Order: sequence, then C-alpha cells, then structure tokens
Amino acid sequence: MNDTYESRCRLLLHAYPPRYRAAREAEFLGTLLDAAPPGATRPSIRDSWDIVRGGLTTRLRNRPAPHHWLAYRLSGTRVPYRHRMWVRDDALGRFFVLRRNIVNVLAVWGGITLVMNLGTPGWNPFAAEHGPTRWVFIAILVLAILNPLWAKRDRARILRKHAFADDGTDPTALPPDRP
Repeated sequence: MNDTYESRCRLLLHAYPPRYRAAREAEFLGTLLDAAPPGATRPSIRDSWDIVRGGLTTRLRNRPAPHHWLAYRLSGTRVPYRHRMWVRDDALGRFFVLRRNIVNVLAVWGGITLVMNLGTPGWNPFAAEHGPTRWVFIAILVLAILNPLWAKRDRARILRKHAFADDGTDPTALPPDRP
C-alpha cells in the first residue's frame, strides 16, 4: 500500500475526537489498509463517508445536552461527570481561544446593547437605528485583545473544575503497571 492512501486515511480519521484517535488510530488504520484494494490511492467515497459519519456521530454522542453545553460555554459551569472528557478535549483543542473569544465578544455586545437601550420606548434590537454605538465596538476590541491573554488561565481553571490537572492529565487515573 502506498503512503498516499495511508495519509488520506489519517486525514479522514480526524473526524473522530482526539482521545478516540489516540486510543484506536493504529487499529483503525490497520483495518483500512488491510481492506484496501491493491493499487488504491484513496479510500472509496463510500468508505470515506462511513469514516466521517462515524467520527461525527462519535463526537455528537459525547457532547453534553444543549442546556449543559450552553451553561458551560457562557458561564463556565461544570458539565455532568460523564462529559468531562469532552471538556478536556474542548479545553485542550486548538480553537479553544477562538471559541472563548467569540462567546465573550457576543456576550459583551449583547449585554451592552441591551443595557444601553433597555429604557427606550419602542426599542427593537434588530432595527438599524438601534444598532450598537462606538462604545460597544471599543469594548469588543478591548475584549478581543485581552481574551487571548486570559486563555491560559481560563483553560487551567476549566480543567481544574472538571478534576483534571492543568496540563489535562487525569490525576485520578491509575498509573500503568510497571514490570
């Protein structure tokens, strides 16, 4: 089997969560390479679809319920224990800072706009004349600059809240047996 086929299979396996790939990638990849027809340079469309669908299903199955997810995303509350590995993947993921920034910017924009226009009679937040003022944009800009600076602290706080060490390791896990 050529390296092109293997690299394309590895790319498809990114549909699965990182912890799933770490535990099962070699087995999964071995099965795909053994089942491949001779001389194939890429998996068939059917196989590709099955791999991506399985990965997305695995990701969605491990997510918390929408109300837990929303509370976690907006206020950093704990999710149920069975979803703590999802929290670990979220906090250690490469887009953690971007997700935090987007949520914080939207919360600040919505909060400031609401407070500034709360007493206005006939106020419609979606009307053009009731749009955000320059102070809202200044607050968003300051938040967008400062949020990445807070990301490391937020990541550690979230991991500790869900019973992980600051680097994402599980302190409650049993050490592997040593000979």
